[in-house]
Amino acid sequence: MVSTLINPYLTHQQPPPAHSYLYRQWRARGYQPGLHPISPDSELGTCIGQMGWVGAHAHAHDYLWASAGNMGVILSEPVDAKCLITYEDAPRHALPAAIVVKGLAGRHVLLTKSGSRLDLIGIEHPALNLTVIEVEPDGTHYRMRFGTQTQSEMNNSTESENASQSCVPTSEMFHYLLIFEQLEKHGFQALVHLQPKFLNLISRTEYGHPDRFYSFLKGYEPETPIIYDASGGIGFVQERVPGIPELSYESLRLFENGSEPMRHILYWIGHGTFSRGADLLDAYKHAEYFEAVARMAWEANQRQVSAEAYSEEIVNCILREFNANRSQSTDESAEQHDSTVPLDVEPDNRTPDNLYNYP
Repeated sequence: MVSTLINPYLTHQQPPPAHSYLYRQWRARGYQPGLHPISPDSELGTCIGQMGWVGAHAHAHDYLWASAGNMGVILSEPVDAKCLITYEDAPRHALPAAIVVKGLAGRHVLLTKSGSRLDLIGIEHPALNLTVIEVEPDGTHYRMRFGTQTQSEMNNSTESENASQSCVPTSEMFHYLLIFEQLEKHGFQALVHLQPKFLNLISRTEYGHPDRFYSFLKGYEPETPIIYDASGGIGFVQERVPGIPELSYESLRLFENGSEPMRHILYWIGHGTFSRGADLLDAYKHAEYFEAVARMAWEANQRQVSAEAYSEEIVNCILREFNANRSQSTDESAEQHDSTVPLDVEPDNRTPDNLYNYP
């Protein structure tokens, strides 16, 4: 495992002294001293390390708006029960009536908690910013089995203490559960939601309309259409309240988009990106890519640098020549394995000249 992805509290680092102020804060935020440490060599430990790296990287490069955002991973293997609150004592919550995910029954999902800071995941105890939920067989309820007070502790607390010490998953967890249930087999094992500053800035300009937004961005980076056009570019969700079931179903529809491969990234207009991947680093790279392009475009304009975007004609030429060159390489490879083709005979439909010469 890459050492930089290991949270120090996955390696038996000692918690604060009992009865200290910091220890009381840990307990209020969901730390359970009786649980076994999470192994950094487990799937859960690896995912926690990746979350810490993503949060720190995004914060260090100013991709986040006030460290806001959330992340989630559906785990392929059950978590060791010794690392979790017992099922019977785990707080039970209901999903919105519109969200039913029976296909996730018994599965464990790692999520950031509501109010957590992504830049602190890598340096604080995992229970302070993260939770592991388990979906019940009815597909409409779930239990928090990590990063929370137990049900017994909550029952023994006063109503005011419960209100001040409530630990809950991110308010947008419904999007994660619905998309994991429907699309996990298509490479949606991890999802990352960020609120990138420069994408949000551009969305408020004349280029922010969905018909212009993606075209504007791909005009500044020629690899953008090569990487993302085949999957439908960016899917746009019109601005609406976060954390509502309608946003979940709209996101699901736009990810699917009727093409193969499915989309890698959505943009919730004015709110942020929602990207998917086989793991958290894969999901994060798509949000990072578009924020980097947006920053380049924004700073070039603000600093009056002569950085004209590629025209649609040049973008189309780049795509055409890229596909022609890739097709040519495939044809040449086939020739090398076909001894019946004379070396001095030009294959049909070959256009060897003028490659990469823009109009």
